[in-house]
Amino acid sequence: MKEKLQFAISDFKAAIKLILQNTKKRKPGPIRVGFIGQYIPAWNKVEGLYREMLKDDRFEPVVVCLPLRISDFCLENPDSLENDTYDYYKSNGYNAVNALIGKNNWLDLKTLDLDYVFYLRPYNYYMPMQYSSGVVSKYAKVCLVLYASIVLKEDADICLRRDFLRNTYCYFADNDYAAKANRNNFKFSHFLGVRKSVYCGNPASGYILGESNTPTDAWDNIGGDFKVMWTPRWTTDLKLGGTNFFQYKDLFLEFAKENPNASVMIRPHPLAFENFVKSGDMTKQEAEFYKESCRNLPNVEIDTRKDYITTMWKSDVLVGDVSGILPEYFLMNKPLVFCASNMILTPTEFTSRMFEGCYIVNNKKELQECLISLMNGVDPLKEKRTQIINELFIDKSNTCIGDILNILENRIK
Repeated sequence: MKEKLQFAISDFKAAIKLILQNTKKRKPGPIRVGFIGQYIPAWNKVEGLYREMLKDDRFEPVVVCLPLRISDFCLENPDSLENDTYDYYKSNGYNAVNALIGKNNWLDLKTLDLDYVFYLRPYNYYMPMQYSSGVVSKYAKVCLVLYASIVLKEDADICLRRDFLRNTYCYFADNDYAAKANRNNFKFSHFLGVRKSVYCGNPASGYILGESNTPTDAWDNIGGDFKVMWTPRWTTDLKLGGTNFFQYKDLFLEFAKENPNASVMIRPHPLAFENFVKSGDMTKQEAEFYKESCRNLPNVEIDTRKDYITTMWKSDVLVGDVSGILPEYFLMNKPLVFCASNMILTPTEFTSRMFEGCYIVNNKKELQECLISLMNGVDPLKEKRTQIINELFIDKSNTCIGDILNILENRIK
């Protein structure tokens, strides 16, 4: 009861703040939109939105580039903090500005005179204080497109951080459950209409579909006629979804040895090995030994590329733990094998429907048999998968970006 009262008071205060912020007059001209560019693998979520703004006279977008690992280094080792994120965006032709302008010295976002600021990760602790949602919301409308789909009901509590979202003007959700969860967290401000949580679909859908023929060298070094991608989760904590890494890590190496005509691309979460060592699930030596074992096989690779969409397009099947990238792969209409071995959490209605078109495995024997069957061209769920894609994705993917742009224009007036 006390916690609910605290949330209600917090929502009331945030609503007043948003009301005051909304009364501010803006300068005439294009709507200026800043995108926080920090976690590059998630950039595909707003790539299409950014590109569409570049073509639209109503908008003027800019990417504000922050180093990825601020929370680890900026205070203790300011001399070691480099902004490779800015280097990436600038070298790839984006309209980008460097947020790091000196040793632990940050660009004042207010000087960019932004109307909206889009975030992909709702975690203030990954930001310098000046870039937290509470500070930025004083002079710009904070928007969120989440870096990963909410595929579990429990994900809403983990990903929709209240300390961030209480200062967020509009959350553009890729599924209805996520939008409803945020409305429930901030009922008063939604009731007043000063905050929005909109189910608009995944703005990455158009970008993903458009990348189907983009060349990539991701598979060149390991060859193989049958390309398997494996995306194990980063934690053994079952309350956070768990991981099947330790159950299947040797199986994939054995599969590669026994099937030289196949190749295996292992793409763990960027922090997986580091976290396994920190949590004591494996030693640093064991982690290095496993990586070396992968390097010693000609048809296995651990993928560390910043972009994963083109790599997925050139694969034949994805084997994955619970993850926000599962809907993105499913959209490609390729066989998706879901490892349910440790599953104790609750899929959303959207995810449950998607799982009807996935192959579900619970142990090594089932995974081995499933891979062999798919390698032999047996894909009995293909028709079902196509039906579900049309049901869950197609309508929203066609209208998503246009809907977001119209909302931004209408809400700025």
